[in-house]
Amino acid sequence: MNIKTILITGASKGIGASFSNYLAGEGYRIIGIARNKDQLIKTFKSLPNQNLNHEILPIDITDFNLVKEKLSYINVYCLINNAGIAQSKLLQEVSTDEINQIMNINLISALNISNAIIPKMILNKIGRIINVSSILGLNPLKFVGAYSISKAALIQMTKSQSIELAKYNILVNAICPGYIITDLNRSFLESDKSFKLKSKIPLDRFASCEELLPAIRMLVDPNNTYMTGSIIRIDGGMLSTI
Repeated sequence: MNIKTILITGASKGIGASFSNYLAGEGYRIIGIARNKDQLIKTFKSLPNQNLNHEILPIDITDFNLVKEKLSYINVYCLINNAGIAQSKLLQEVSTDEINQIMNINLISALNISNAIIPKMILNKIGRIINVSSILGLNPLKFVGAYSISKAALIQMTKSQSIELAKYNILVNAICPGYIITDLNRSFLESDKSFKLKSKIPLDRFASCEELLPAIRMLVDPNNTYMTGSIIRIDGGMLSTI
């Protein structure tokens, strides 16, 4: 097992691309999963340390049989379950198909991918799993109920995995980002419309993807050997005011 190999879902853009670029620069070999093959290729062509033979897997993570088939051969030190989707609707307006899609991508796929790679981690007697949840999984806001439910469930999955896998030296933790500026939300977060939301943050600003990286570096570090089941908030102090 190569202790330098990390599997990242949702790796083609946004937070996942930021993680991939940073960890590749730190000397880790990155295996990236995303549905958009062209964007995934573009992102991975620009990763540092190309000599590490970074790998892409352009697959739909909700195709659970395909995930199992593709990941059955993969032997990684760390898994970062980052892929996710959000939606802006009242709970009573969310259709069954919509809630199923959100849960499948944000929760069920993370569980299935974890279960596909855990057996090799057990054989290796070492592993790290990082689940990317959200502060909305701790305290929901209006119009994001379905997303908040899925992220709350991911937090409980993290705690359950940490208990079950501790005896195999597999450490499982979650990060709960606050509002992070990406290409998908930039037009809103950088506009005057976001003033009310920003006013809830003691640091009085939204974060960049890069501000999540110190936590990621700590959680993947092989020398970090006694931290599991932790839920790390990175929100500019937002939840401290609620």
